[in-house]
Amino acid sequence: MDYELPSEFDLIVVGTGVIESIVAAAASRIGKRVLHIDSNNYYGGLWASFNLDSINKLVTENELRNELDKKDLLKENETLYSVGNNAFNLKIQSQTWNLPEKLEEQNEVQTETVDAKEDVDVKVDESWTQEKLLKLSRKFNIDLTPKLHFARGDFVELLIASNIARYSEFRSVSRVLTWLNGQLEVVPCSRSDVFSSNKVSVIEKRMLMKLLTSCVDGDEKEFAGYENKTFQSYLKDRKLTGNLIHYVLYAIAMSTDDTMCLEGVKNTKRFLGSLGRYGKTPFLYSMYGSGEITQAFCRLSAVFGGIYALNQPLNGFIFNNEHTFRGVLCGQQRINAEHLVMSLEKVPQSVVDFSAKEYISRAIFITDRSIMESDKEHLTLLLFPSINGKRTCTILELGSLTGTCPKDLYIVHMFTKQYTSPEEDLKHCVEKLFYKQEESGESEIILPNILWSFYYSVPNTFNLGLKCEQLHNVYMCSGPDMDLDYDPAIAQAKEIFTSIYPDFEFLPRAPDPEEIIIEGEDNNNVLNDDNNEVEEHSDNRTEENLQTQRNID
Repeated sequence: MDYELPSEFDLIVVGTGVIESIVAAAASRIGKRVLHIDSNNYYGGLWASFNLDSINKLVTENELRNELDKKDLLKENETLYSVGNNAFNLKIQSQTWNLPEKLEEQNEVQTETVDAKEDVDVKVDESWTQEKLLKLSRKFNIDLTPKLHFARGDFVELLIASNIARYSEFRSVSRVLTWLNGQLEVVPCSRSDVFSSNKVSVIEKRMLMKLLTSCVDGDEKEFAGYENKTFQSYLKDRKLTGNLIHYVLYAIAMSTDDTMCLEGVKNTKRFLGSLGRYGKTPFLYSMYGSGEITQAFCRLSAVFGGIYALNQPLNGFIFNNEHTFRGVLCGQQRINAEHLVMSLEKVPQSVVDFSAKEYISRAIFITDRSIMESDKEHLTLLLFPSINGKRTCTILELGSLTGTCPKDLYIVHMFTKQYTSPEEDLKHCVEKLFYKQEESGESEIILPNILWSFYYSVPNTFNLGLKCEQLHNVYMCSGPDMDLDYDPAIAQAKEIFTSIYPDFEFLPRAPDPEEIIIEGEDNNNVLNDDNNEVEEHSDNRTEENLQTQRNID
């Protein structure tokens, strides 16, 4: 680091994950002096997006440390804690190319893997090579933690209310799929989908609409006696057919056989409550990858004075004898602040008990066609149910219209709770969706080929309740979780912000550039006399941006 940062701040945020970025934006928005710093040379941490070349080279996240005389930077009665631990890092299991390196090596398949992979008969489009894909590297935006957004979820509401929607673009998920009777089926989401579906009989349609109405409008009496029973048992008692139970339980409620009834009802309401706002499904996706979300909040923080520094040599956290945070050592410099917010992977090893942790098994595939061919490109969510004791999995397929991959290719994300290893946990889904050719009547169903795969796991830390009780003025941010949306992250960011600044509003609306009054200018022609009209007009415009400029089919 050949330059010096300012030495005094109100808040230092270490790590650029989603929660950290939201807190930084909220603090900058109310006028606090914020330093947002990271040892990585990219934004997002475990929530980041990478081009193909970058993720191909991603192995471990290494801290850059400098040797320095730390005693000269510490005051009397101060202690230095090291930065980082090995408990919450991304763990890569394997990375595999099912393609020749170059065209002339067509008959050879080059494979680079950490663990041995099982033999699979892969038939690959001969026009693709590793070299060709890597030349298109910058056309890929590959999420480590892809997320969808419920159209009326807390996250979308925050984007609109804070005016951060202007920093991102969105696209609606155009179909929701499930695996039923040995094949992929489109889930009828809306009322029109239900009544136009030829997979559901007339009687089933009436039963389904009555059930969904009960879940949305039913009072406590509707679910009396089911407090300690599963949602599946409730659906069976409503005399729904097997197909309808499948649609509601696995797709609409996104639940399992063991999900309790009231939780299943809550999930159903969440799904149905977001229908009809922006498209045929309840979901939006951030264009150019979910990694854009962290950067949207970072942009807002920078607009209001937040200072950003990536690729920094973080050498320690400084605390006094009362274990109160005082500052950080960055390179040869001491930087002071009143409060510290940091991602879990930056927490000193000696501070927290890391023994109780769980992981999420994840995989990313580049494929040569869609998992379910159609006359147009779809942004697809597949909720793969539990089959023969196998785990439920969530699958997201992105095409070129999302800005995440080149034309004629798809990115498929797959994840589930980890029990053994990513490859083993996801194997049953991979076997059903890829490689094999199955006969269907007189025609053959040609399934996608995996050109490149990346199996890895990330820690799931939202339910661990980790706290840093012996250190004061320190707040830890969880990493990615299993939820489809950012709603849990929003809740945690708001909790941290309110703990630090209890008397301030969390992310009030940011003005548009034309609304900003510069001292000394004549603004008589800029603002409407009726402030309420300006506020209402601007909010409507933000909503309009999210709906028309940003997203939708």
